Amino acid sequence: MTDLLVLALLPALGYGFGRRAERRHYRSILAREEQLRDLLDVTHRRQIFVGKGPTLPMAAARTRRHRRVMRCLFIPRPSTMDRAPVTRVCRFLIVLTILAAVNPVVLAGAVGPVPPRTPNVLLITAHPDDETLFNLGRFRERGWRMSIALVTNGEHGGVVQGLRPDYDPRSDDDILIEEDPAPGVWLTTPPAGPRVREIPTNLDLATQRRGEFLGSMALHGVTTVYFLSSLARSDFEDSWDNGVVNWDRRLLAARLKIAARDARPDLVITLNSGETWAHRQHFGLAQIIEGLHAAGHFDTPGRHRPALYGLREHGWYTESQVPQAGDIAFRRGQRSPVLGQSYEEYWRTATWYYTSQSSHPVWFAARAGVSLIPGYGDQDLIRRLDSTRGAATIDLLLRRYPPNAARQARLPARPRVLDLSDRASR
Repeated sequence: MTDLLVLALLPALGYGFGRRAERRHYRSILAREEQLRDLLDVTHRRQIFVGKGPTLPMAAARTRRHRRVMRCLFIPRPSTMDRAPVTRVCRFLIVLTILAAVNPVVLAGAVGPVPPRTPNVLLITAHPDDETLFNLGRFRERGWRMSIALVTNGEHGGVVQGLRPDYDPRSDDDILIEEDPAPGVWLTTPPAGPRVREIPTNLDLATQRRGEFLGSMALHGVTTVYFLSSLARSDFEDSWDNGVVNWDRRLLAARLKIAARDARPDLVITLNSGETWAHRQHFGLAQIIEGLHAAGHFDTPGRHRPALYGLREHGWYTESQVPQAGDIAFRRGQRSPVLGQSYEEYWRTATWYYTSQSSHPVWFAARAGVSLIPGYGDQDLIRRLDSTRGAATIDLLLRRYPPNAARQARLPARPRVLDLSDRASR
């Protein structure tokens, strides 16, 4: 609000003082022209007056040059002083446009103020490990306050047990040995053991995946984790085939509302609604979030509506390699002075927690090595999903708040965990 007042006050003062100065200047020009009319018309080039001051022809020529300069600079002539205010407004808008082009923070401060503190980010994902689609180290190195809402427990996913030593692309669908939870299915340390624990039931897998998730969130310095489903009863089922068809959307909206009120986000990040060939719960959740965002579900009173982004899945699907409108790319091989390693190395460390899942860097690299998936290459991708005017964008905030070791050091060692499964019940 202060920025808006300053932005309105400065032009008003400039306009007032400028108008007063221009009127005084024009009055002096009119007085000089009146004096020149009373003199004889001089057409020859010979000097009439002798002395140190300018001759009459020189003074007249100077006045003509002054008029030409004023016309070039869009300054109104004395006879058109009634149009001066319009001209001044045009000049002010031109200057403001140039400043906004040079420094986007000026424009953001005018229509959607950049938060005066490190931003709050609310990440909403369908499964544990979905956040590995992007590199959260870019937020951690800046000391941003990150909160994440997890919709399902991932209890119906598979358990990766190892690699096929005799993999043949002509007869095998996958290089990974992956089984659903059942007696005799073991969690294995990549790439070839030892065995860690047996995963006989879906509840065991949900417990395992929650533990992996919380370990990775602690590394990222996440402030708060919101579990929207309980372990005992899956309020929102994990299902590739059903997608979000069986989800209670009113219940989901109510629990996300609680999370949003607590997180007070400046940015909302979810999955990408534009990749309909990916996991059905990924793009299905993104479509739900888009609707809630447009309805103001994540708004904080007194603040501008947060921008909405979706995580791209270009590392997993060939179709996702095609650019989409709103894509923003970041280099994975670039070194972070605060993290002390490249973003690619940091991603490997954060993803190493997911031993049971194919997102683990060893399992992921094995699939990419035999061209079952394209791999991330040297870029992380995130996509703008909304068109909110004046919202502080992620690229603007990344520039406004560069990496800072002191802010990163203030991040919590482990996240606060809020189980929302007993909130806003049916």
